[in-house]
Amino acid sequence: MFENAKEELYNFYLHGDVERAKAFADKCFARMNERFEDGMTVTAQKLLQYDVIVQEFDPVIFRNTPYFYETGVLTSLSDGARSAKGHSFVQANGWVYERNQHLFIEQDEELYQKRKTHGRERLYLICGPYNDTEQHFNFNCRPFLEIGACGIYERAQTELSHAKNEEEKEFLDAVCHGMLSLRRMAEKFAKKAEYLLAAEADAACKRNLSLIANTAKRVPWEPPQTFYEALETLAFLRTAMGSLEGAGPNTFGRLDKDLISFYLADIKKGILTRERAYELICQFLLIWDCHYDHDMIMEGYADHELENTYTVGGCDEDGEPLCNALTLMFLRATREEKIIFPKIKCRFSKNSPKEYLDEIDCAIVKGTSTVLLQNDDATIPALLRAGRPIKEARDYYISGCWGIATNQEKYDHGSYLNLLKPFEFSLHNLKDKMELVGITFECFDGCRNFDELYQKVLRNCELLLDAKLDVQTRGGRIFHKVDRFPIFSSTLEGCLEAHTDFTMDGAKYRDDYQLLFGLPNIVDSLMAIKTLVYDRKSYSLSEYLRAVRANWEGYEEMRLEAVRCHGWGNGHEASCALAAKFNDDLYKIFASKTGMHGGKVHMGHLTYTEIRWWGEKTLATPDGRKSGEYFAQGLTPSRLKRIPCVNDVINSMATLDPSTMAANSVINIILPSNIPLDRCEGFLRAIADTAVQSLQLNCTTKEELLDAQRHPKKYPDLIVRVTGFSAKFTSLSKEWQSEVITRNFYD
Repeated sequence: MFENAKEELYNFYLHGDVERAKAFADKCFARMNERFEDGMTVTAQKLLQYDVIVQEFDPVIFRNTPYFYETGVLTSLSDGARSAKGHSFVQANGWVYERNQHLFIEQDEELYQKRKTHGRERLYLICGPYNDTEQHFNFNCRPFLEIGACGIYERAQTELSHAKNEEEKEFLDAVCHGMLSLRRMAEKFAKKAEYLLAAEADAACKRNLSLIANTAKRVPWEPPQTFYEALETLAFLRTAMGSLEGAGPNTFGRLDKDLISFYLADIKKGILTRERAYELICQFLLIWDCHYDHDMIMEGYADHELENTYTVGGCDEDGEPLCNALTLMFLRATREEKIIFPKIKCRFSKNSPKEYLDEIDCAIVKGTSTVLLQNDDATIPALLRAGRPIKEARDYYISGCWGIATNQEKYDHGSYLNLLKPFEFSLHNLKDKMELVGITFECFDGCRNFDELYQKVLRNCELLLDAKLDVQTRGGRIFHKVDRFPIFSSTLEGCLEAHTDFTMDGAKYRDDYQLLFGLPNIVDSLMAIKTLVYDRKSYSLSEYLRAVRANWEGYEEMRLEAVRCHGWGNGHEASCALAAKFNDDLYKIFASKTGMHGGKVHMGHLTYTEIRWWGEKTLATPDGRKSGEYFAQGLTPSRLKRIPCVNDVINSMATLDPSTMAANSVINIILPSNIPLDRCEGFLRAIADTAVQSLQLNCTTKEELLDAQRHPKKYPDLIVRVTGFSAKFTSLSKEWQSEVITRNFYD
């Protein structure tokens, strides 16, 4: 149905986009450098960046789609982040940051080198020097839908009369400048559409160009009046904000909730039909899905990652299940058009309507799903315990890969803490590594009982957390001296009222989010040591450590005994109790800390492609894992534990306290292909009563994946959830295919 649009989009995005973005960046950098003046504040520099990009960009309009959005400023794989993904150049939107990033180093070069050493040793991951400086920006589009850029402009103008100093005035002026920049960008699209319309002969293309020409004169300066204009506002803001700010706006928010009033009003007025609304939704999703080649081979860290999401379902302000006409249309469009990006996030609960769950499950059971399932019954309690009021907790959405987000703060959902590193350093007595990173972890040798060893594990985790928080706090507080984000900040609740950019703590909340690696592997390791060393006394601790330090070479029988011990996910009382205790003890540690910006520190259990990249560089562990083998992902049971029944996994997850994980957690589950919809529905309702938050559910078999490896042409639409994104199985490299194939497959 949309073949002409797909062809036009693919021709643009798959040919020459890197060269185009590089040439544009070179031109803009030259213009900005010419106009730079000594003594310019960071905010003044950012406004210069806005002005030059708005002046120099040439709008790209696609004749076969009714949406205008493409600025030509960014590469096709960019979400707005200044670094051109996969290429060694900075896009035009990164000029300010590039001029000032040296300040991160110069403020304390010794600290900067420590942070780099910690990163090289894989103690933790930060998406920037000390802060997440360009990704995971949960851009709040609602103000634009409600009052338009002109309304935000007017709010900033009103606040100007209450500004206490020049710094506050500069921020509010910058917000106004940013809104006017968006207006000028849209007006350029209107003029370009009018120019193209004069020479257009095709009737369908003329309708699109006419719609664009008329709409771009008003939107997003004025709030949208129709369902189409609301979708157009979202499309424009994603690329316009990214093009100007140098930050990746990685979510559209709750589309079914935010757009339903526009849809219903248009239906009532008789200016929109259900069929036309569905067509507009399909076209909206396709413009993003055509940004990349689904068949390109995934080999690297995040080759198939476009950081573009939206959320459907969940509940309303009163806690009632939300499933409306748009919810079902977005799900249907994703399924029928085989949309991988934007990533669709489906909130659910034990009270979700059957119609909603069946529509989600329809694609999942056929092995073509790109859905991430997010459990309200576990997530909302976590947000409440984190201090969010009930209205905010019920209104969350999922950004990026698994990031729980609301509109009151900028979340850092790429801040990983590798608990397996202090475990490895202590286990293998790596004193040279400890000296290198400047952290003295307590070694396990000589522990007289299990509790002594367990307490050392906890203290080591706390030492790592303290080290990261110290580095981030001492290094990251000058972010506002490096870059500012007036457009982004203007929509975060609190920034306009505080007259302050989010980089200067203007948002309502200033919490830290730490995403943990390693709970399943550590729990399994502790269970093996407890069982074989302290309970059964089959081996002394020194014998056991010797075997692990030898990478189990010459100790295969001992390794198999370790693998056969009870572990996380098998439902056994002892392993569940240990996992629950470890998680609760970690929570107590995190809850006692203060974050970089003076807020709380929240934890979660998430693992991206580091399950391979960091696993390959981590020594053997006491659970029977050999050096270089995969980590478990998030709270997913280790693949060393061949757990046949998924009920054991569900029962294990029910023993954890979901309210401890405000930074979210993820679990992978693979069920057989083509299970009945009723069984899949029942499975999700059972999951809702556990601590499962983000569920990555695939329905396939190992035999099917092996056959797809051998005969890829037979499986053009077999899609798997890799980590924080989905991809066609046949587009994965052999190494990534092997990672998926070696996962647990449950009955």
